[in-house]
Amino acid sequence: MNTKSCFPRIVRKYKQMLIYGLVLVISVIMFSQPIAIAYGQWLSVVSVNPTGDIAVALGGGDRLETAIQLFLSNRVKAVYYDTGDLANQLDQKTIENILRKYNLGKHQIYWGGMAKNTFDEALAFKRVIASIKFPILQIVIVSDRYHLRRSLWTFHQVLGEDIIIHTFATPSSSANSDPHWWKHKVSRDWVMSETQKLLFYKLYYGLMRSKIPFSPRDI
Repeated sequence: MNTKSCFPRIVRKYKQMLIYGLVLVISVIMFSQPIAIAYGQWLSVVSVNPTGDIAVALGGGDRLETAIQLFLSNRVKAVYYDTGDLANQLDQKTIENILRKYNLGKHQIYWGGMAKNTFDEALAFKRVIASIKFPILQIVIVSDRYHLRRSLWTFHQVLGEDIIIHTFATPSSSANSDPHWWKHKVSRDWVMSETQKLLFYKLYYGLMRSKIPFSPRDI
């Protein structure tokens, strides 16, 4: 059976269930302030003073620069950056400006290719591990705060339990760092989006054990 060709039918079958589940979860959360605060903290799972063998910066935003700062502060030995999908990838000039700012060359960073989504980024990093010249026992995932829970779950799915995974958040705006996230549109959008995606990931990559990355266009 061609799993990829079946994917749209699977999405249609479970999409309504996911939407109802999302509405239920968000409704319960937003009507209880303590639960809402706890849920935001759960989504933005951040390790305390993380260190590791390599910082894994997921594509887009301030993630590359944040990972470089971890490297320069000797909290990791190296930096890996995945350029992400078309919607999130940094352009070449921006990357060059960041490297110039920290006096680094491209050869000092391990590079991934374009990825469809977070699961694809985890697969790409797993392939690159073989070319890294020192053992990778611990990694630090660098991403936006509300993306960290899904990233942590995804990398555990792909890498297994042999590699210890820490997380580190990029600098947040005052809205995104506010524990009362439901008061700010940007935070509400993040939380609702990540809740939907996490539910889908646990169904598609977890229960269904699919290894084929989907793209936003597939949904």
